[in-house]
Amino acid sequence: MVKIVKLILYKLRNGEYFQFMSDFKSLLEALGPQAIHSEAEFADFDTALVKLDDELRVDKGSVLTEELQNIDNDRDKVWRAIDMRIDATLLCTITEEVEAAKRLRRVFDLYGDVRRISYNEETAALSNLLGDLEQEENNAFLATCGLGEWVNRLNSLNVAFKAKQNERDTELANKNSGNAKAVRIEIDPLYELMVERVNAMVSLNMQTPEIENFVKELNQKIETLENTLASREGRRNSNEEELPAAEVN
Repeated sequence: MVKIVKLILYKLRNGEYFQFMSDFKSLLEALGPQAIHSEAEFADFDTALVKLDDELRVDKGSVLTEELQNIDNDRDKVWRAIDMRIDATLLCTITEEVEAAKRLRRVFDLYGDVRRISYNEETAALSNLLGDLEQEENNAFLATCGLGEWVNRLNSLNVAFKAKQNERDTELANKNSGNAKAVRIEIDPLYELMVERVNAMVSLNMQTPEIENFVKELNQKIETLENTLASREGRRNSNEEELPAAEVN
């Protein structure tokens, strides 16, 4: 007898949670809530899921998100401009400038292409990179390559990005006030009750071929989520283990 496997709902991020519950709803609609004697519970579940969708749309709809993206685009452009200026200087035949560019290239390469990582990681990487570039021994190299103003511009944009990100997070926190979490608390017991009814029917050998297929498809979606959670937990543990070494650098 194959039953619906347990999924630890609280570990899911809001987006993952909403997608899973939407998939559950679609599967149950295809089966028919009456097949598991859950018409009333499904109606309440559907209403709560609409509420959760509304709450999550608030997160996505912040006007500040577009402003944040624009600042990020600007800082990416300045980073790229500095990167290209160093490469161009390495090609010139003025020994002093080439040597200065070599020194700056070594510093730059320590952080890789910061445009390809997450917002928080990029902000932190740029803060560290700028800290290195602004050390006294690099001031002359920046001046030689004509990069002083560009580095100052990158620093200003990085500071502005962090400030705008904090502003957006505060706005969303005040706007949402934990409502998505509150709606999830409404949904969880309704989901668990319907799952319990399906599993009870399986235990009593009352399942139909349609219910068996419902269980199979839902378990496949749960397995996919479990793999996602396991992968995320593995990365988190790996980062914790590597943290001391990163701090030394």
